Amino acid sequence: MHKSTGKDSVIQKMTSYNYPLQSAKIKSGMAYTGKKVEYDLYVTDTMVNFTGKHRHAIAINGQIPAPILEFTEGDTAIIRVHNLMKMETSIHWHGILLPNKEDGVPYLTTSPVEPDETYTFTFPLIQSGTYWYHSHTMLQEQSGLYGSIVIHPTQPEPELKEYVLLLSDWTDENPHQVMRYLKRGGEWYAIKKGALQSYGEAIAAGSFKDKLKQEWQRMPAMDVSDVYYNKFLMNGQEKNYFKDAKPGEVIRLRIINGSASSYFTLQYGMSYMRLIAADGINVTPVSVSKLEIAVAETYDVLITVPETGAAELRATSWDVVGFSSGYFGNGPIMNAPDIPKLDYFKMMREMGSMNMNGMNMEGMDMKEMKMPSDTIPAKKDMGNMDGMNMNNMQGMSMGMPGDFNYNMLRALHPTTLDSTLKPREIKLTLTGNMLRYVWSFDFKTLSVADKILIHKGEKVRVVLTNNTMMRHPLHLHGHFFRFINSQGDYSPLKHTFDIQPMQTVTIEFEANEEKDWFFHCHILYHMMAGMARIVSYEGSEQNEFAKTGYKELKKEDNILYPWFDLSVHSQGTWLSGNISNNKNALEFEGRASWNGNYETETHLLRYIDKKQYLAFYIGVDYRKNKTLPLANKPNSKDNRRVFDAGFYYLLPMLIRSEWRIDHTGKLRLQLERRDIPLSNNFFFDFRVNTDREYAVGFRYMIAKPLSISTNYDSDYNWGIGLTWHY
Repeated sequence: MHKSTGKDSVIQKMTSYNYPLQSAKIKSGMAYTGKKVEYDLYVTDTMVNFTGKHRHAIAINGQIPAPILEFTEGDTAIIRVHNLMKMETSIHWHGILLPNKEDGVPYLTTSPVEPDETYTFTFPLIQSGTYWYHSHTMLQEQSGLYGSIVIHPTQPEPELKEYVLLLSDWTDENPHQVMRYLKRGGEWYAIKKGALQSYGEAIAAGSFKDKLKQEWQRMPAMDVSDVYYNKFLMNGQEKNYFKDAKPGEVIRLRIINGSASSYFTLQYGMSYMRLIAADGINVTPVSVSKLEIAVAETYDVLITVPETGAAELRATSWDVVGFSSGYFGNGPIMNAPDIPKLDYFKMMREMGSMNMNGMNMEGMDMKEMKMPSDTIPAKKDMGNMDGMNMNNMQGMSMGMPGDFNYNMLRALHPTTLDSTLKPREIKLTLTGNMLRYVWSFDFKTLSVADKILIHKGEKVRVVLTNNTMMRHPLHLHGHFFRFINSQGDYSPLKHTFDIQPMQTVTIEFEANEEKDWFFHCHILYHMMAGMARIVSYEGSEQNEFAKTGYKELKKEDNILYPWFDLSVHSQGTWLSGNISNNKNALEFEGRASWNGNYETETHLLRYIDKKQYLAFYIGVDYRKNKTLPLANKPNSKDNRRVFDAGFYYLLPMLIRSEWRIDHTGKLRLQLERRDIPLSNNFFFDFRVNTDREYAVGFRYMIAKPLSISTNYDSDYNWGIGLTWHY
């Protein structure tokens, strides 16, 4: 989207106070005034080819991303969503203040749009800025169901040419298979990204002791992104050319991170950008040379087109796997700087240093980790820069541009809340188990968590501590909040914010709404794995979904996911399988030789402790090794039909210990570790128990579903073959 304008200087109006008063609210039954702006959105299945392979996707009006919806503050939006698919869908209007029933979260605030049906959203626009919309149904957002929203202010701003840049990530895999693979803890995504951090790589990097220390603390390998993506897109393409941008012209970019789980680093070939708005709200302009944008955030920036040639705006994924680009101008290109590959072992050492300094990874005695100490550049009149009259840029913070951090965000006016409001403080800890891929607040997923209760008229202060090794972009529906940073009274208003590992962040807002609103991590797979809560106005009217305890919504993070490994070797076959949800698992182990010996163990587990290190089980052990001496002795080591019970406990070095007793009174202890990474594709397994059984195995992973494997088993001897992973 763009508007043609002359080469005007940016004036004081760019710093207008464009967000609604903090006491503003929308009542469900209020009469809507202003111009009616109507859109029809047709949601359809489609096929796309981003990578040379045809894959299923979801489009709106036949396009990915979906159409840009444009409004003016004061308009009434009337948006008809037509579902032409065979499954239900939904649309959430991200960052828009609207009536609760129009928020678009299925089974929480709004009914899902059923197949072959139409849902009409109607709400007034009481704000301006850059926002976006996306599906809130399962994993549909990953498949292409997202689009941008631009709300122009009633008070005219400087006429600048502007473009919307909607960033996203794309995988050729079915998103449900991605989620299942994350649940099984597979290694292929890390292999593809060079993020496995094997022992061989650790030795080569001089980080062997750090690797040992990490695993001694039961910590998996460091990573910054869970998923390996095939492509990163800007407006649905890897490369975008904006050739109508004129030499020397100042243009406005409305940048939206509409990805499912990717952070991006933005850099411009003409050195720096001028950041003027965050999450739709104008802020004191500040120059940045590098801008990190978390999932679901939006930023508006000003850039200058070069006098000759074109300049690249590059959005690099935070795991530095790939990027997308926009080129502004014509002729030879000034490329944005390359970002070096991540040094995971250095990151691991830094995380270990945090742990040594009292930031305990297990959640004890967490210390507040402050934002980077960068300060906002001094306010100076630097004359005419980039064609902008700096004397007219009231509040502009100039000086040498640097890497962006949240302390640079300064509201245009004080954002402090009414001191007479009754205060309420809520403390939340971000928690997770990367081995089982369960994400939560205070070790409780949405399916088992209580509501966060607040009262209308309160000043709500939420203190959040990230006790995980990953960053999380958190989004509160239906509200803007003060993100408390070094700007004090001028702390910015946001609806989405990033929280880094071992960091504590404080937000606060006036409780001026009603009913229930969603609060969740906006990494799609983290939300679906449980990192979400419902913020509830106590005493408020309940809708039909609240009356059932949000039963349908709470099913999402407790879905059963299956996976298995099948090895076919020269001496026999091995099958291990698992069907698992948040707290329970059904595990199966089967071994059979080609000469007729076989054994199976089936266990039903329940994880007990909040870290999920401890699981109790009941099960059955059945084996018949008929070629061995004790084959005919009942319930011997080689001829066994027993019921058993016991527990698993995860030891340091990620070794799984099993303690069990069978119905004959026989005790057994077993130690096991699978998937020890020796090099980027090469893994080692071992198992040993007090029945004097042992096994070792090696495998070389050649594709996501396939490995070349070999093993030695004390009962089955040595063999070599292939292992199929599902």
